[in-house]
Amino acid sequence: MQHLRSLIAAADLASKNVAPGAETSTSTLSRNLSGDRLPQRSTVEAIIQLCGVTDEVRAQLLRMHTAALGEAHPAFADRLVMADAYEETVLLHDRVQARLETVTGEHRRQQADYDDLLARHETTSQALTAAEDELCTRQQHHQQETARLRTLLQEEQDARRRDRTDFDDQFHQARVEGEEQLRGREEEEARLRQDLLAQENKIQAVRSLLEDSAAEASALRQERDQLRVESARLREDLVGLQVELAAAEAEQEKQGRHDEDTMFAPALQAVGQVLDRHPAAREDGEAAGKSRVAGAATQATAGAGNPVPPPAAAGPATPPESTEAGFAGLARVAVGTVVVSLVLFVIGQFQQAPGSSDLTTAGWWFTGSGFFLFVTSLIPLVVREMRNNPVVPGETDDQTYGYPPMG
Repeated sequence: MQHLRSLIAAADLASKNVAPGAETSTSTLSRNLSGDRLPQRSTVEAIIQLCGVTDEVRAQLLRMHTAALGEAHPAFADRLVMADAYEETVLLHDRVQARLETVTGEHRRQQADYDDLLARHETTSQALTAAEDELCTRQQHHQQETARLRTLLQEEQDARRRDRTDFDDQFHQARVEGEEQLRGREEEEARLRQDLLAQENKIQAVRSLLEDSAAEASALRQERDQLRVESARLREDLVGLQVELAAAEAEQEKQGRHDEDTMFAPALQAVGQVLDRHPAAREDGEAAGKSRVAGAATQATAGAGNPVPPPAAAGPATPPESTEAGFAGLARVAVGTVVVSLVLFVIGQFQQAPGSSDLTTAGWWFTGSGFFLFVTSLIPLVVREMRNNPVVPGETDDQTYGYPPMG
């Protein structure tokens, strides 16, 4: 009571201002704060909410209230402490669950970046292969042109020795141009090789990040499961305590004793409010059965606490036939888009300027359009794969993400 009075004084509030917010009279609040009688847990939480304290202060005040209940009921002192432990465990579970969802989202983003790097690596490899083929063709053409010019030079030397200088200059110019083109192709090949090596190093770095995120997600999942088991065990103990308190109160009423110091209503209400505030997660039939037992025990003590609300009705599930039909339509659209993109890409490769191997503006447009359609067609297939293989809590890495763990 001393801490509550200090808290109200620090918040600069008066008893007449606190009583309406705590849903009690001013005289009752004054008796509670003076220590004449132990306030109910709802009154303590209302005062805490009006004062606007932090979570740590709120938890400490609730522990003190539980300790006061334990002094009033020594037989249940140890088990009343489990109410605070259960609430703290549930809050920790919620924080760990939020962290797990964040890590899972980051892992999916890194997986998408990894797939994009693989696609870019494949494109660079194809470009390197095309450059090597073109370099080989250029070398052959250069050799053939050199041989042809040598033959012409020899014939002209035999016919016109006086014009040999002109033919030598032409031969030298053609040779210089061929060497420059060959040197340019070799430099381009070296640049492509460097780009390929850099992308391979980046792929290795992203793969390492994926392994770290997968390991962190697995550790968080194990911690969440342990907290879930601990919260279920504590809830079972609280339900048993609630039943024992209800039986003790019924026995007290049966014997006709209404001593205020031995009333079980505050303790029973505190346990019931904790159970109502954090309902058990209904993951399977056994968990649902335990929740119904806890609800029945709470309803049996409706005079002391709030009844447990009925579970919400589940909404209608989406028929799997409609989902499969939609995915089949997406697959047909994706295949058609891939075919069109390949046709545009082939047409663009044949749009070259006369006397040059460089693509024209139309050629670049056709090639870019084909590449854009090809990348766009992958989106429906990725969506279908993700919807067919959703993330299920509790699975291992190879079951969740569809690939064996990297080592």
